[in-house]
Amino acid sequence: MNLFAIVQYDQSFNSNEWFILASLVAGYTLILILPKRYPPAYTLLFLFIGINSGIVFDHTISIPPFDFYDVNDSSKFEIYDFLSYIMYGPFGYLFFYLYDYLKLKGYFTFLYIVMWSIIAMFVEGLATYLGVFHYKNGYQFVYSFPFYFYIQSLTLSLFIILMKKAPPNK
Repeated sequence: MNLFAIVQYDQSFNSNEWFILASLVAGYTLILILPKRYPPAYTLLFLFIGINSGIVFDHTISIPPFDFYDVNDSSKFEIYDFLSYIMYGPFGYLFFYLYDYLKLKGYFTFLYIVMWSIIAMFVEGLATYLGVFHYKNGYQFVYSFPFYFYIQSLTLSLFIILMKKAPPNK
């Protein structure tokens, strides 16, 4: 089996591209209309954390030697693959925003992470149905939950440390 063979799923502008564009517009519009909780530098940081979390974990398991799935229309990197990573930004921002807004502590923090992992699974399931992700090499949808739980636990821990060490001047 050639690990570097390019697989073409489709060549049309269809549901996967529309999903990415709609997610981008909806996510970034929501950030613009929500009441501001953070200075611009923190807002950008939280967006970049969301984007980079997607990039790091997607590239950990979607490229050789694992190569568990392809993104969008082809196994090669395309512009909509890049846009799909930018799409993760608002999810990261909203994850921190709501946690801060709700002022959760203790057991509720665990439940919050589980809830967001379930939300991530729902969004991934929808994205898979619409052709954004194409699983292969034995990967199954349910395998994503531990990745979401881990990255959200890690990033929320970093958020809590940041808020204690350098709280924003709101």
